[in-house]
Amino acid sequence: RLMLFAMERGCTKPGCTVPAYYTQVHHAVADWAADGQTDITDLTLACGPDNRIVGPGGYRTRKRKDGRTEWLPPPQLDTGQARVNNYHHPERYLIPDEHTDTDASGDGDGDDCCNPPGDNDRDAS
Repeated sequence: RLMLFAMERGCTKPGCTVPAYYTQVHHAVADWAADGQTDITDLTLACGPDNRIVGPGGYRTRKRKDGRTEWLPPPQLDTGQARVNNYHHPERYLIPDEHTDTDASGDGDGDDCCNPPGDNDRDAS
C-alpha cells in the first residue's frame, strides 16, 4: 500500500481528486477473484465509487507500458476523454507525455501504446 501511495498519490480514474488515504487497492489487470496477481505491477488505487464501476458492461482498467493505469469506459460512454489521471501528478502537465490518451488510429482505445485489448484488461467476468 505504501508503494501505491507513493506511485499513484490518489485515485487513478481520470477526473477523480480523491487522495490516496481514502482509496482502495484495485487490481488493474486481472481481478483477484479471476486469479489476478497481487503484484505491484498489477495494482493501482481507486476510490470506492470508482472501484465499483469496473466490471462487465462497465469500465475496464489496464496498465500501460510506463506503469500508469488507463480507465477505459464502456462504448456508450466513450467520448474520447482522458484515459489517465494527472490530477495527483501536476508535474506531468509540464513534461510532454510520450504516450497519448488515444492511439494513432484515432479511435481512442489506446491500442498503439498498450497491450491489445484482452491481454492486460481487467474485465471482471
